[in-house]
Order: sequence, then structure tokens, then C-alpha cells
Amino acid sequence: MLEAERHRLILKLSAERSVISVIELVEILGASEATIRRDINSLAESAQLRRIRGGVQALQPRHEAHLVGVPFQMNEAIGAPQKRAIARAAVGLLRNGDSIVVNGGTTTFAMAEFLVDRQLDILTNSVPLMIRLLTSRNRIVMTGGTIFREQNIVLSPYDHDVSDQFWGERIFMGCYGINRFGLMEADPLIVQAQQKLLRRAEKLIVLADSRKLQQRSSMIVAGLERIDTLITDEGASEEELDLYRQRDIRVIRVPLDPGVEVASSLARGRASAD
Repeated sequence: MLEAERHRLILKLSAERSVISVIELVEILGASEATIRRDINSLAESAQLRRIRGGVQALQPRHEAHLVGVPFQMNEAIGAPQKRAIARAAVGLLRNGDSIVVNGGTTTFAMAEFLVDRQLDILTNSVPLMIRLLTSRNRIVMTGGTIFREQNIVLSPYDHDVSDQFWGERIFMGCYGINRFGLMEADPLIVQAQQKLLRRAEKLIVLADSRKLQQRSSMIVAGLERIDTLITDEGASEEELDLYRQRDIRVIRVPLDPGVEVASSLARGRASAD
């Protein structure tokens, strides 16, 4: 990513969040910490933002809460072919008439493409999923709470809302990461919301592309004993997946669409020629 583009995104993120840490900028922009710190120094010296300990602050801070993690719009394009293949396999487990819970996130949002022709009862806290399915024959129930625009989800700190009256046979969840400790998220408010949704369904189906098998956080949503099925892509190694099979978790490893693989090969070929 060019320096000018990094600067534009740093200013955009600091304006949206008011305050953002160096670590978050490293994760979102995919640059080294040294590069991000140089960018921050440059922007601060030109009086475009305020440098603070561990991060930056907008010159005119907003007073709106934000969540730890990559914004939805940026995250949606990361591993999109893998997410689509995983989402298609997830919807393939369903029959018309089923009641399900779907949490917010880019991988679970990919399910929308395959849900539009179904007739299901769906509880969700995903704003884009709800919008995408408005004209479908599914019955949609939204959780109550505050809309967090960056992640496009609805979260509530309260124990009781409309979701208390819903029961699903399965809950489909994306995640920040998954490993031998369980299902992980990076923000405590998301963890609280996920655990609340988990109480509304019997079987937990985890949608995690192979990158997620390498990521970990300090916050556990659920242990492996709570997971019924893990759906991932062919980038996951058999050694990685054996951990889950040994814990009696059903593992579904999905291939990418052939067309996607061809397109990727052509793109790599053009890049090599350049």
C-alpha cells in the first residue's frame, strides 16, 4: 500500500473512531509497526491528527463507542472466495422451515447469497444480513441494542431483549480466531453478545477460513466442547484440523470454486509478467 493511501486511511479511521491504537492500525493496514509510527509522526507534524500514547486521536474527536477489530467494509474483501465457499456449505446444512441464529460478521454475511431463496426463521444481529434478506421469504428477527456502524452489527449490554423468545436448532458464528482453547473474539462487548446468542440455539456451527486457525485473542467466547461443526477452506492443513476431530467436532473442509482458482492463477500470471 502506498504511503498516501495509508495516510488517507489513518485519517479516515481516526475521524470515525476518535481514537485508534497503533496495534489496530498495523492489523487493519497490514503494515509494520515502524511504518505506521512514521506515518503517524508525519501526519501529526502536518497538524492533521493528534499523536497520543500508543496511538492517535482525531483533532475533533467524536464521542461514539467503537469496537476492536477491522471494519466490516475492509474485512469483507479479505479472503472473499474462501468465505463464499464456507457460507455456501453452511447453508447447505439447512432445510426450509428451520430456525437458526446467525451472528454478525463478514463470513456469516456471505450466507445471505444462499439464503435468499430459503424459507427460514432467522435471529441475527447483522444489519447487512437483515437488509439483504428483506425481500426474501425468510422471517427475520433482529436483536435489540446499539448499532455499531464499523462492524455493521447490533450489540446490547442488557441481559434481556426480543432474542429471549427465540430458539434455534443451529447458530452460525464467525470468529476472530479458533484454536485449542476455543472460539475467540477481540472485543469484550462482542464476546458478551456472542455468548448471549449461544444461549438461543442448540448446535454451534463455526465458519472460519483457514487464516482464523492461526489467530488468537485473550477473550474466549466458547470452549471446543460447545462446538458441533467447524467449516473451513482447503487452506487448512490436516494437522490443524485433527485437533478438532479429536474433540468430536465435525469438520467440513470446502474447496474453492474452480472459476475462482482459474481467476487467481491468471492474476498471479499477470503479476509475474509485470
